Amino acid sequence: MFKYCFICVILAWASRDVLANKTENPLLIDQVAINQQQWFTFIALKESEMQQKIVRIERSIEERLMAMQSKLAYALNELQTIMGNQSVETLEKLRISHRINPALFQRMGTRRFYIEKENKQNWFGASNTCRQLGGHIATIRDEQEFNEIFSRAPAGVFWIDMNAMFKNGLFASSLTGRSPPFFKWKKEERGNKFDCVNVYNKEMYNENCFNTHLFICQAEQWD
Repeated sequence: MFKYCFICVILAWASRDVLANKTENPLLIDQVAINQQQWFTFIALKESEMQQKIVRIERSIEERLMAMQSKLAYALNELQTIMGNQSVETLEKLRISHRINPALFQRMGTRRFYIEKENKQNWFGASNTCRQLGGHIATIRDEQEFNEIFSRAPAGVFWIDMNAMFKNGLFASSLTGRSPPFFKWKKEERGNKFDCVNVYNKEMYNENCFNTHLFICQAEQWD
């Protein structure tokens, strides 16, 4: 743009000199005027092209900004949903933790459990009692947790949270509806048709849910 203006200044100056000297050659004056018009036209075209490029760049930037705003809005909404769910879960955990009796639920590994050592109930009664205590009938997560719990339990049979009442023979947790994370079946025990699971001598058996046994509760009512 600067060089175009510089040329215009030169042409204007040349025209001024020609007119100042009152030259008697009209063709020279006409030629200068023609050159000036051509340069003005050229500059106008270049400015128009430049303006169009600027408009296209601005439009492209605006479209990208709108796309980024849309993505940020979606991400923010997802984050708010996650944080909201976590807040609800945290409040529920706090509410339940205040409801359980710490003297009953002993820490075993990373969690707390209650071992019923006297009151025998069927699986449904055991599950209900665990809820009344502020927890849930226990789901065992892994072998280390399994061994720690039953190393503290007296001799006996204990109900845990595994049943096949709603899964047509597939054992699941009543808390999550999913397959429990840990099994330790007595060899060939899965062959019978009973729906509820208990632990005896550190091995799992499936048995009639209405039989009465001791039971294990966990402090949590969430997965």
